Amino acid sequence: MDAGMPTVSIGDARRLAVGGSLLDGDRPSADRKGVLEVVRGLGRLQIDPTRTVEKTHLLVLWSRLGAYESGELDALLVDRDLFEHQAFIFPRASLAERKFVMDRWGQREGARQQRMRDWSAANEPFRRLVLERLAGEGPLPSRAFSGETLTHWPSSGWTGGRNVTQMFEWLGATGQLMIAGRKRSERLWHLPEAVLPEFPTTAALSAHAFARVRVESATRQLGIATVREIAERTPFVGRPVMRQTIAEAVEDGDLVELAAAGSDGPAYTTRDALDALDAPEGPRTTLLSPFDPLVKDRERTQRLFGFHYRLEMYVPKAERRFGHFVLPILHDGRLIGRIDPQMDRRSGTLTVRGIFLEPEAPTRKATGTAVAAVIRELGSWLGAGEVRFGDEIPAAWRSVLRD
Repeated sequence: MDAGMPTVSIGDARRLAVGGSLLDGDRPSADRKGVLEVVRGLGRLQIDPTRTVEKTHLLVLWSRLGAYESGELDALLVDRDLFEHQAFIFPRASLAERKFVMDRWGQREGARQQRMRDWSAANEPFRRLVLERLAGEGPLPSRAFSGETLTHWPSSGWTGGRNVTQMFEWLGATGQLMIAGRKRSERLWHLPEAVLPEFPTTAALSAHAFARVRVESATRQLGIATVREIAERTPFVGRPVMRQTIAEAVEDGDLVELAAAGSDGPAYTTRDALDALDAPEGPRTTLLSPFDPLVKDRERTQRLFGFHYRLEMYVPKAERRFGHFVLPILHDGRLIGRIDPQMDRRSGTLTVRGIFLEPEAPTRKATGTAVAAVIRELGSWLGAGEVRFGDEIPAAWRSVLRD
């Protein structure tokens, strides 16, 4: 690395990451405006139906907004300020980026992709029928077509025998259909121009423009990023093009190349993010979804925060170290531990079966008070009339947790 390259400490690297994830400073307003601000700032929300505590995308918003009304997210989807694609929620302004991905999705190389194209072509009558019915009847769930005949999708995996569902996934991925809404958790499909009227006239970005937009936005959203981390958020762009685009962004002053503690190669950030390091650090204690942008990349989480995190949902109960669906604790810019929560909606009880701290986590009473407050805030937002704590909690915090 260049000897004149700016260097940041591990503490500053963490602050950059936390800031990029919108988890420092004052919270946005806990209303529709704040929800939209967070989704735009993060770039997307991952949808996951697991509700041990609350659905992932709703938890990600809560970590940044506090007690907001989840119906505001639904309203933004209905009003088309946001739209859903491939199990993520995106801001409407990112449509040109999504169209680039949709166009490339059907052109991907590989045996499976070719098999998918061949299977789709063999079922062209079904595709035409879907488009005709949606044009005439409006949004429909895929099960409305369950009586139709398709050639069998050859798979021994979880998609085996799910011919209609698999075809709708393909049509959605390639932009031939879009999700118009949901009835409970069931997706309702419609023609893209009916969901977003500007869809037919919105041109997909060129490969170079897509790479430039994604390089800058991925770096901003991550706060600090390596080439690998940027590349993983910039699909369908080869590594040579990626490196060239990063170099252009650095030369133009849109990105800053730096040496970061804990990183083998160069890392990148934005000038605004670097300048923000001089601002007073905003206090923030919160809990994170297992799929939160700050911790979703487990390798990065380990490297930046020294925090080994795995989701143990699919691990046999007897082999779990911490619990079924543990939430990391963010406090003062560090990941200091995790909680093992369970929300019982019938009894209206949030039970925290355990709180597990990292070896060097602060155990002073003030930290325990902050963690206890955010757990109770979570319980209140979930509608819990009671928050209970199990025996697996730090001894120094027992009085503040059980007050």
